[in-house]
Amino acid sequence: MSMPDFAMNCLNTILIIISFCTIFNFISLICSEITVATTISMLLFIAMFIAQGAFAITATASPYIIHFDTEGNEIITQELDPRYPGDAKVKMAKTIYFLIPEGQAMRIGSTETEYLYEMPIYSIIFISILNIGGIYIFYKKELK
Repeated sequence: MSMPDFAMNCLNTILIIISFCTIFNFISLICSEITVATTISMLLFIAMFIAQGAFAITATASPYIIHFDTEGNEIITQELDPRYPGDAKVKMAKTIYFLIPEGQAMRIGSTETEYLYEMPIYSIIFISILNIGGIYIFYKKELK
């Protein structure tokens, strides 16, 4: 792995950690009890893990049939895959997959560098939306 890719991996990892903290912060701003916020956060993290697994299938779909040789090398053929869901669905699934911090974490864990420079943009958008939404809801909430 090259040095810029390693630096981008570190940045993405930091942004994923901040994303998880932002989710907990958002839920804590909405809920008044910390126990409820912690429980909801745990359940949401489990749901995100399941969602990233579901979206990964569509987000990583190839329009061509892929075969493997006897040594495990990937061979992409020119045959179109009849099970390919379509470009629009793949693009939408890829967007959702990268907005979920779990999806980004799985992509970093697989050491693929194809979308390495796009993931920080998704993280910053996710962090910004949740923080702004949480602050807005908190200010609208009537405190006891």
